[in-house]
Amino acid sequence: MADIGTDHAYLPVWCLQNSKAQSAVAADINPKPLSNARKTVEEYGLEDKINLRLSDGLKNIAPDEAQEIVVAGMGGNQIADMIFETPWLRDESKHLVLQPMTHFEDVRRSLCENGFVIESEQTTAEGERLYLVISARFADKTCFYPDWYYYAGELPHGNRETDALFLKKVIARLQKRADAIKESDNKESNKLFKIIEEIENECRKNL
Repeated sequence: MADIGTDHAYLPVWCLQNSKAQSAVAADINPKPLSNARKTVEEYGLEDKINLRLSDGLKNIAPDEAQEIVVAGMGGNQIADMIFETPWLRDESKHLVLQPMTHFEDVRRSLCENGFVIESEQTTAEGERLYLVISARFADKTCFYPDWYYYAGELPHGNRETDALFLKKVIARLQKRADAIKESDNKESNKLFKIIEEIENECRKNL
């Protein structure tokens, strides 16, 4: 597996300890997080299993180094660019686990428009914080969906309490944006209000 933006390398260590991976690349764009990762790897005696790598996203990761690619804790626009800019991800054997912190719509759109299928989505909470995790794989199948889907995905049809809470967060963000530009860009504001309405309609279908 490859953990992009690894920080302290906790995830690769956990995966190896729990037999979820045989080897790992722990990558980060900055030297300091990699230094933290090195301490973790040495603490658990996994120097022969975890390769530390200074890398801007996936740019210094070779295609044959990982089948499982985890990108967590980054902005959705960064993850979307990574998907678009890394041709070797367009391979059915590569599995993506993505956890965007913002702009979830950019991630879904980039996946769908670049031939990937979203296999599943899951939300979870840690205290007051809500997180979205997307599982995706290349299928050589370009899809275009209504705008609401890129903001909400499969969550309107989910049954977790955190799914509903996450959607409330998405709707609140859209509402705030729509209200903020109502006077300066009424057309875009109305578009956002329409997206909110469509998400709420999808949620009602699941009641």
